[in-house]
Amino acid sequence: MAQSTFKRKNNRERIAKIMVFFMAFIMIGSVFGVIFFGYNQQENKVKYNKVEFTQKEDLWSARINSKEAVFNYLPTDVEDIEIEDAVLGRLASLVEIDPTSEINNSFKEYIALAQHQMTLTLNNFNIYVRSGFTAENEFNMPIITCKDSTSNVPVVYFIESNQTKVYLENNCIIAEGKDGFDFLRIKDRLLYSIFGILE
Repeated sequence: MAQSTFKRKNNRERIAKIMVFFMAFIMIGSVFGVIFFGYNQQENKVKYNKVEFTQKEDLWSARINSKEAVFNYLPTDVEDIEIEDAVLGRLASLVEIDPTSEINNSFKEYIALAQHQMTLTLNNFNIYVRSGFTAENEFNMPIITCKDSTSNVPVVYFIESNQTKVYLENNCIIAEGKDGFDFLRIKDRLLYSIFGILE
């Protein structure tokens, strides 16, 4: 009986030692990994139209007129989005832009993210963004429809569709997207046009 208790105690001590060595190995390996690989990683940089983009986690950052602008996609990832020349004309010399959508849009989370990111970026360039919905809503956000669009303050109406394109209709910028990621791509396509990186 005493011998089996002694064996069990030895087994536990041996397992404890193995665990200590294993944990030490993992910790030392992690430190060496950071030293040899973490600090030597070069930032992912891409140049497009004389503008340098630096990857920051899952976003791309660029210095435009000495100010930072942040995007989800590079220009090459959004240049295929069809956008009318009339829209490009409306985006020149902006002071304010008002994005809107229906409250029950299937991709409302993506649209909200696109509007939020557009606000953060454009506010950095002294362009005011007033986001809203096309009808009364529980968030007390402004009611913005295409009827509110003017030559000085264009409305961008994000609409769920079976195609991805941006066009002007009755003074309103219509941004149609097939899925959630399309609205993030459209947002970047509009920003690149505002900054003159894409025409």
